[in-house]
Amino acid sequence: MPMSLDLNIESIILLLFFIAPGFLFTRTYTAHRPRYYIAPNTFTQFILAVVGSALIHATILTGIAVGLVGYWLSAGRPAYSNLLNPTLVFSTNSLPTLAITIFGAILYLVVSLILARRFATFLGRRSLTNPPRFWHFIMGDDPPEPTLLWHTALQIEPLELDLIPPHVAIQMRSGEYFEGDLDRMRLVGDEENTVELALRNVFYRPGQPATLNDKNALFTQLISLPNQVLLLRSTDVLWLTRNDIPR
Repeated sequence: MPMSLDLNIESIILLLFFIAPGFLFTRTYTAHRPRYYIAPNTFTQFILAVVGSALIHATILTGIAVGLVGYWLSAGRPAYSNLLNPTLVFSTNSLPTLAITIFGAILYLVVSLILARRFATFLGRRSLTNPPRFWHFIMGDDPPEPTLLWHTALQIEPLELDLIPPHVAIQMRSGEYFEGDLDRMRLVGDEENTVELALRNVFYRPGQPATLNDKNALFTQLISLPNQVLLLRSTDVLWLTRNDIPR
């Protein structure tokens, strides 16, 4: 028997209420991640949104449940249950009840969105570089992140080898050749992983020189570009090598 999906107005509203905090959580959390980490794909972002929504709603509902239990213990009677019924039919309730219900739903949504943003900011800022004391005790060690190879080869490893700034040689797809010190690097496209490189103390050789038969001749043809900063995009680079010999 084929499975049918009945999406009435109440189901759509409940779905939006459920997924909205998780979506805001995902966008805020990924925005705080280091720029040289590969952005999660659509499926990963969807899973993050669902899991984030579930945790946020569970936290809020737990707080409401604790508040209701406290009210019941202090007053000796339960709270008005009709105000907490998410399946209210608009035609069977008075206007004051509907108004209070709508106000409560909007207040719940606002609280969930604020909590989603605060929670994502807390995790995004601290869980990767400065985790709180209880983080490793409860969650254990974090799994390795998918760091871009550009970031590893041109920043992490030079720092470990004390080669700052790293000296690189770059062959462009157009045939041009550059050597210089890497001054800056930034990621300009999360989806395409496009990297911009800024070089100083650059030596340049035009593409396809006419009379070059040996390596010595190639080296003598390098042209110095003093007092200039050269900007290159990774999409135009054919290959790149890093010099690990201290200069």
